[in-house]
Amino acid sequence: MNSDGWYFIALPDCAGGERVARRVGSDAQLICRHASGRPLLLARGPERQRVVAEAGAVRVAVVGGSSATEEGLRGQLGRPGGVRLLDDLGHSLAGSFHLVAAEGERLRVQGSASGLRRVFHAVIDGVRVVSDRADVLAGLGGFVLDDTALAIRLLRVLPHPLAEEPMWREVEAVPPGSALLVEEGGRRVRTVVWWRRPAPELSRREGAERLRGALEAAVDVRTRAGGTVHCDLSGGLDSTPLCRLAARGPAEIVATTMYNDDPGGMEDLIWARRALPSMPNVRHDVGRLDDMPQFFEGMGDVRERLDEPSQAYLTAPRIRYSIEAAIARGATTYLNGLGGDHLLHGLPVWDHALFRRRPLAALRRVRTTRALDDRPLIPVLRELLDSESYRAWLRRTVREARRVREVKSDLRMEWDQPVALPRWLSRDAAAALLARLGELAATAEPLGADRALHAELAMVRDGSRIIRGTQQYAATLEMPFEAPFFDDRVVEACFAVRHEERDSPMEFKPLIKAAMRGLLPDEFLRRGSKMGGSVQAARGLRDHWPTLLELCEQSPLTTRGVIDFDALAAGESPQHMGTRDAFLDATVNCAVFARNQPAGDRRHDREEPVHGTAAA
Repeated sequence: MNSDGWYFIALPDCAGGERVARRVGSDAQLICRHASGRPLLLARGPERQRVVAEAGAVRVAVVGGSSATEEGLRGQLGRPGGVRLLDDLGHSLAGSFHLVAAEGERLRVQGSASGLRRVFHAVIDGVRVVSDRADVLAGLGGFVLDDTALAIRLLRVLPHPLAEEPMWREVEAVPPGSALLVEEGGRRVRTVVWWRRPAPELSRREGAERLRGALEAAVDVRTRAGGTVHCDLSGGLDSTPLCRLAARGPAEIVATTMYNDDPGGMEDLIWARRALPSMPNVRHDVGRLDDMPQFFEGMGDVRERLDEPSQAYLTAPRIRYSIEAAIARGATTYLNGLGGDHLLHGLPVWDHALFRRRPLAALRRVRTTRALDDRPLIPVLRELLDSESYRAWLRRTVREARRVREVKSDLRMEWDQPVALPRWLSRDAAAALLARLGELAATAEPLGADRALHAELAMVRDGSRIIRGTQQYAATLEMPFEAPFFDDRVVEACFAVRHEERDSPMEFKPLIKAAMRGLLPDEFLRRGSKMGGSVQAARGLRDHWPTLLELCEQSPLTTRGVIDFDALAAGESPQHMGTRDAFLDATVNCAVFARNQPAGDRRHDREEPVHGTAAA
């Protein structure tokens, strides 16, 4: 069995594990064995992103970029508690990683609370097999795609827990922030919550100090090995702090800023140059955005497999361009600031929770945001006073879901944006979709005790889902695509700050400005906005519309009856869409995803020997 990119497979200590390991094939290396000698962990990926240790019958592996060392892990394992120590270990390490541990017939696997590192499992040949990629399990088991799961991914928003649904019914997902326990050699399976979310109690000053420390540790994980590290340097308040912190380490830093001649197209370069005096050792390269592939260009040539539909498909040609340019400059790691918007921007729904604790403070914030948005007073007050539970809200929005044309996102003080259906979803797919959503809504629980806590974690997981796909794509080019803002320690640092202190209606990303004061020039820290790519997106949509239509027409979405292609072709055009249509984006992503999956059947690959050696 071969798979695009990097992955790992963890096996319980049972006789069938040997049989499954032989089927994995030559593209994965045996990293670790159980104390019994049976295979425990097979992986494909950079050796520098794996740390393995053992003590007695206990084995533990950290997969991904982390601050873990073999000596440190062995010291942890020497304490009483066995694999239960992973709760504390998961909260102490910097970076983005999976933890895999075994003790006798007990196997434990956990990813990240942000959702960037996922865990899936399935029964294959009678063995409970665990992996970080759902498509790897589907390939081993010969599972077929779930058309209803495909239909769910056509929605423009995915309220919790819709995005956690795997694309194959036989594959089960572990919720982010929980660990999978496989016990009794695979005969018993359960999940346990390991992540402890910090209470939002810190002031901005205290939070800035904690955020700076978390970012320093996160960046150090990516630069401590030396070599050459590429940093995006957009001149924004996300990538620029990371570039500045990377310049402290032993690696050679190559920073790239892109610009064009669109209105505002030089802004990023201007701000990047204001920050550069604080980074004298950084090599700065400048490139033109017009030299990159356009948005939507080259979609027919994107053949890499991901384990879920992802916005990474729409940007894949541009990602390839950037990564290949970084490789040409000698880089072995690609550092980016994605995720800062998800953590550092305030949400209107924060005021809904603040109103219940400090009503006057909430009303002052609402008055400011209402003036800036020019919203009528009565609807705002109605939103503030609303007390509908998450389960009731989700059931209602599913019940009221209608086919609509894309409209501007209007996230106010509801739990999330309401569910809406694309107008080209087929009748049968719509019926199956709404039935599945009704099942999920019947037992749905929010991600936090109030709307603010729920919404901020939902936003992080939504963003990490995009980065996860981007990382899978970058791995096909053998490049770690690192987004430190989605590291759990960085997320926790931001979540620990009181909402009214983390962001202000009157200032752009004040928390990161406070965290970087003294490291970046004051002139740079006065930046109050960022540029978008809407003009480029509109051009790309106009120039490549016929290719997108052909892609959708020939994709399994149409041949399997998930979408009505005639309705799509008749109802959409670049002229009436303007810039971007989130429904169309989702449809193109799903079309490429489904096309790139191998034909689904239950025939198994030829058994091949296990390659590699066990950890010493």
